[in-house]
Amino acid sequence: MAQAVASCAGVRAQWSSVTSQLSVSRSTLASRAASRAGAAPVPIVCGRSKKGKEEKAEAKKAGKKAPEVSKQAKDAARKKFAAAMREVVSKQGKAYDRIVREMDRDQYREYVLSVRHAPLAGEPQAAILSDWLPICEVIVADKVAYEAQKFFRDNDMTIPETDQVPLTAGDQIEGVPAITSVLPSLGPEVAGMAFAMAGSKVKDIPMEQLEFGVEDWGSFEVAVSGLEAQAGTKAMRATAAGVLGVSIDDEPAAVKRVYRKLIATEHPDRNPDASIEKFNAIKEAYDLLSDRGGQSGATFEGLGDKAKRDFVKLPGVQAGSAPFPKSAKVEVQLRSLTIYDRISNIFTARNMSLQSRLPTAAAPKPAEPMAPAEEVKAQEPEPVAA
Repeated sequence: MAQAVASCAGVRAQWSSVTSQLSVSRSTLASRAASRAGAAPVPIVCGRSKKGKEEKAEAKKAGKKAPEVSKQAKDAARKKFAAAMREVVSKQGKAYDRIVREMDRDQYREYVLSVRHAPLAGEPQAAILSDWLPICEVIVADKVAYEAQKFFRDNDMTIPETDQVPLTAGDQIEGVPAITSVLPSLGPEVAGMAFAMAGSKVKDIPMEQLEFGVEDWGSFEVAVSGLEAQAGTKAMRATAAGVLGVSIDDEPAAVKRVYRKLIATEHPDRNPDASIEKFNAIKEAYDLLSDRGGQSGATFEGLGDKAKRDFVKLPGVQAGSAPFPKSAKVEVQLRSLTIYDRISNIFTARNMSLQSRLPTAAAPKPAEPMAPAEEVKAQEPEPVAA
C-alpha cells in the first residue's frame, strides 16, 4: 500500500511539472503572437541575436580571454588545412597534365607565376614574400581546340585530321592577358600553390595583399641559373670576407672602407714588406664581395642576364575576387613547382635566407660615424700596382 501511495505522489509531481511547462509554453506563444501583432521582432545578426553580440563585445572590452584551444585541436586544424591545400594542388596538377598529354604543343603556352606581399601602409611585410617567389606553372590553352579534342576522346572517336592552318596574329595565344583575366577566379588555387611552395608562413596573408608577376619558362630558367650561381659562390664569398676581415653580411660601404685601408697598407710601392700576392688577393676578395662581375642580382627581378628576362608585373590583379569569366577563350590551369626537385631545393634555401635576414620591424638606420683622420687619408683613389 505504501508503495502505491508513493507511486501516486510521483505521478502527481510529474503531472504538475508538465502542466507548468505547458503554461510557460502558452505564455511564450502569447508573447510571440503579441510581438507579431505590433512589437518589433528581435534582430538577428550572423546567426546571433543583437543582444548576444553586444554581450560578446562587452566581454571583450572587459578583458575576458577567449577559451583556450587545446594543442590537439590546433594540430587537427593544421592538418585539415594542409590536406585541403594538397587536394587543391593535386586537382590542378592533374588538369594541367591532362592538357599537356592531350593537346599539341602549339595549342598551349606555359608560364611561371610569382607572388610578392604588398602590405597596407604601416603593416609589416611577410619576410618570406618580401621578394618575388615563383609558386607554380601556368598553362594557357586554346579552349575551343581543347574541348573539341576532349569530346572526341571521351566518346572514343578518332580525331579527324585537318590541314594545319597557320594562326593569324589575332588568334595567337596571348598568355599574359589570359592569365590577367582568369586569375581573379583562382583564389583557392593560388592559395594552395603558395602554401605548397612557402609553407604555413603564408596562410594568414590576405589575398588582396598579394601582387603577381608572370614570365615564360625561358625567362624563368635564366633566373634559376642566376640563383644557382649565387649559391655556388657562397663559400667563395665567405673566404673572401675572411681575407678582408669583414662579415659576408656587412654593408657595402663598410666593406669598401676596410678594403681601401688594406689595399693602401699592402701596396708594394708603399710598404716594402708587402707582397704582390697578398695585394692581389685583397683585390680579388673585394671584387667578389662587391659582385663587380654582375653574376647575380639583389632581387628576383635582377637575377641572371636582364636582357634575357621578360618578367611582367600584373598590377591591380586580385586572386579570388571574381568568378571565372564565361567568355574566356582559353583554358588555364596551374601546377606546383614543387614537382621539380632542383627548383624546390633552390627556392627553399632562398626562403630560409629571406626569413632569417629580414627583421620583423625595420629599425631606423643609425647615422654612420665620421671616419678618423687617418682613415680619411686612406680613402684616396685606389692605387694600382706597378
